[in-house]
Amino acid sequence: MAKVNDGASTKEIQEQIDLAVGNALTARLGNLSNELIVDFDLCPRDKVICTDDSWIILGGDRIGSKADGAGMKGHHGAHMIDLVVGRDPTMNGQPSFKGDAARVYISQKTDIDRAFGLHAGNVGNIRERSAVGIKADGVRIVATQGIKLVTMPLGENTSLGRPNSTFTGIDLMAGNDDSAMEPIAKAYKVADAFETVLDIISGVDALLENFMDAQMALNRVLATHGHPPFMAPPPAVLAMETIEEIRVQTLAKMPLRGHRMKMLQMRLNQLTPFTEGWLGSRYNSTN
Repeated sequence: MAKVNDGASTKEIQEQIDLAVGNALTARLGNLSNELIVDFDLCPRDKVICTDDSWIILGGDRIGSKADGAGMKGHHGAHMIDLVVGRDPTMNGQPSFKGDAARVYISQKTDIDRAFGLHAGNVGNIRERSAVGIKADGVRIVATQGIKLVTMPLGENTSLGRPNSTFTGIDLMAGNDDSAMEPIAKAYKVADAFETVLDIISGVDALLENFMDAQMALNRVLATHGHPPFMAPPPAVLAMETIEEIRVQTLAKMPLRGHRMKMLQMRLNQLTPFTEGWLGSRYNSTN
């Protein structure tokens, strides 16, 4: 409920209540509203369709005052369509991409990121390019048969008729914060990485078992012969010790070197950007 000044008379209070009730009743059933509407500060080239505080502006690119925007600077090929509701009453009729309630902005040439106050992210901010911007308290895109977010490949023509010289991806940037952007993980690549990790862990079990078998065999050989100090063991015992040492090398040490090589290969192939098995996206990022 709206508050009334303490010094207001009973008559003034009643007039404010009657006005509020009258406005509410007038606007019911689709009738025109009596609420205060801020007039838009038009340019001579603008074509306007307006009812209450719902606006469609056809004209030149304008993202602020009459001096702000490609169309306002006299650029050719800078036409726009601005659909806006609920203009910011503090802006004296100027468009406010931050303060207006909701907007769909279509421009042939504009600085769309600057208009909406967006950080660059990994994709970067465009300047003087065609753009479509949508801003509201809540934006919902609904499809019954799927949604695609697509950026075109290198060489695709831009709105200026020139081929793309760069390849850009997609940023998911919550809170307009690009300070901690990371590549988005790819499910199949992550699954492959986990498979490799599980293989390496399984390999550790086998290595440990082989080492234990070889060590126990060597321990049995050492335990079955004895000799006084400084007396060489019999040749048969020496031969057996040599065989067991070879067994330890074959069953434990050599496979362990192969195990280390597998871990190095995983680190290089799947945990290093720009390799074939890299588990993150090369183009799409999020915070």
